[in-house]
Amino acid sequence: MTAVIPTTPIPAPLRDEYVAIAAGEHATGPRGTVRFAVSTADPDEGKGDLFVALGLARALREQGWGVAVWPLERWGESVPDDTVVVVSMIESFVPGHVPTGTALVAWVRNWTERWAALPYLDEFDAVWASSPLAAEAVSAQYDGPVEVVPIGVDTDLFTTAPDEPRSDRAVTTVNFWGVRRHVQDVLAEVAPAEPIVWFAANVDHVEASAGVELRPMVSYFALPQVYRAAAFVVDDVIAPAAAYGTLNSRLYESLAAGALPVTDCATGLDALGLADVPVFEDAAGLERALAMPAADRTALVERLRAVVVERHTFRARAEQVGPSLVAAVSRVAGRTGARSAFLRWATEQREALRRAEHDRDVHLAGVHDINERLIASERKVGEYDTARRAAEAERDQIAARFDGLTRSPEYRLLHGAGRVARRALRR
Repeated sequence: MTAVIPTTPIPAPLRDEYVAIAAGEHATGPRGTVRFAVSTADPDEGKGDLFVALGLARALREQGWGVAVWPLERWGESVPDDTVVVVSMIESFVPGHVPTGTALVAWVRNWTERWAALPYLDEFDAVWASSPLAAEAVSAQYDGPVEVVPIGVDTDLFTTAPDEPRSDRAVTTVNFWGVRRHVQDVLAEVAPAEPIVWFAANVDHVEASAGVELRPMVSYFALPQVYRAAAFVVDDVIAPAAAYGTLNSRLYESLAAGALPVTDCATGLDALGLADVPVFEDAAGLERALAMPAADRTALVERLRAVVVERHTFRARAEQVGPSLVAAVSRVAGRTGARSAFLRWATEQREALRRAEHDRDVHLAGVHDINERLIASERKVGEYDTARRAAEAERDQIAARFDGLTRSPEYRLLHGAGRVARRALRR
């Protein structure tokens, strides 16, 4: 029997803590407020930058920092003066409205070349790069301190559960955001012993194949249960990240939950102490990895999981970056005035572009909705016309049969006999 992969969310208290940080309920702390510039403050959108920020924020909060997020829709506003550090998670954040007395940190998690090419990169007081290759690329364009800070995992969320059954199945949680990914071509051809369960954003736009079982994207807070129930987690690294070995949260999260990741990117694994993670290039390579004997898989997971728990938790990251945050705050102490006029202008232009893109998306969504309603209306009209024509045809057939019946000799004979009988009765 095919094992079912459950999608039960984590317990409410931990989930609520994440939601509370995203909502700004823990912005105050004795060491000052660290705000993370992110794409959204809504956990339901499933954006990776938000959950990396929230994971580190939760660990920093344990160290006495106030933590909050600064989502895209607020980037055109002035960052509150109580903010001691802004950590930018996205290269498109333009810090023109960040007070000069607030330290700026860039966390280069992917899109390394875009970060390195920013004309205002020197506005940042420190850079964290999530791989040595990314740190090298940024250092060539930036004179300030660059530190290797990979992303990590919250091991309060992603845990093993020895009392829960683990299947032999493989899952993947690679999302589709409109740009085709390498793993899609692989999954279109793969033929494992059991179909790979694929939880994907925009799953309606992902083509089905015999080797996968398509399901809608699950909440981030259901991922721990998904990984705890799986044997393998298939990973896919986008090309700009693969070039610099800036790897995904999925790598750490699956191992923390006791599942073996199988990835299409070897670059960067060695620097993390995870060089033995299986790597595939094509469908045949993925099938070989998924055919690993259970005993071998279990031993490998135990060894790699120990590395993750020791080196790659967000608590470990918070311990690492704490001195960097303190140094950045010290570096800007006493700095006054405003950001450069150019940077403020660039920030305003970025906000104008964001609003234009938002308005365009709203307009396109409205047009799409109208088109959908028109299609639905036309479909209903078509169904009505079809039903009407069918009814008219049936009516005409009945009328034709009735006309033929009344003209037949048998009908005339019976009709005449009936008239004779009725006259006899009246007498």
